[in-house]
Amino acid sequence: MMKARNIAMAIGGVLALSAVTPASAADSWSETTMRPLMAASLDSGGAHVVSYFQPVNGSCRLTMMIAGRDSEMSGGTPTRVQITVEPGRAAYVDDADGKSSRYFCLHSAEAMNVTRTDRVALSPMR
Repeated sequence: MMKARNIAMAIGGVLALSAVTPASAADSWSETTMRPLMAASLDSGGAHVVSYFQPVNGSCRLTMMIAGRDSEMSGGTPTRVQITVEPGRAAYVDDADGKSSRYFCLHSAEAMNVTRTDRVALSPMR
């Protein structure tokens, strides 16, 4: 049950490459720079995400381990998600509580910037 919830949370989060512009970001932004194999730990809604990347063929191969905050106590199993991000592009992971994580691959896959933002809905221009 917990594994299905974690998978649903991972899949339910919208993963989009930088061809899609993020909706918008409000007030709080926090940025972390990751070096290869350096883990970043983020709280994401009802989940905890530990992520790292490896440079592979000039791209950033991002690995995220996603676990429910209570999974250690309940014996739940984390879910692993891998995404390859081209240099100069980003992968976006949205969670259920209105936050978004932007994983941006820097030139030559030497580092990744992780930015946590609040999402704000946009209204169409009239």
